[in-house]
Amino acid sequence: MTRAKITKREGYKCAPQGFKVTMFPFGTIVEGRVAEWALSAHAASAMFEPRTEVKVTGPDEIKAAPKKRGRPRKKAS
Repeated sequence: MTRAKITKREGYKCAPQGFKVTMFPFGTIVEGRVAEWALSAHAASAMFEPRTEVKVTGPDEIKAAPKKRGRPRKKAS
C-alpha cells in the first residue's frame, strides 16, 4: 500500500469517491489511491516503511589439514 505525506502548502484537493472533492491539508498522511494521485501531482512525498535487515552468514571456515613435509620414514622390519 502506498503512503504519502502532503507537502504542498495549499494542501491537495481530489475526489477519491468520484463525486465529492476532498481537501487534504498540509502535513496529512494519505494512503492508497489518494497517495498515488498526490505523488503524481508532485503535491506529496513518499513515505517508506523501514525494513529489518537480514544478515546473511556464510558457512564457517574449516582449517585445512597440515601438510606433511619431508621423506617418509622407513619401517624397521
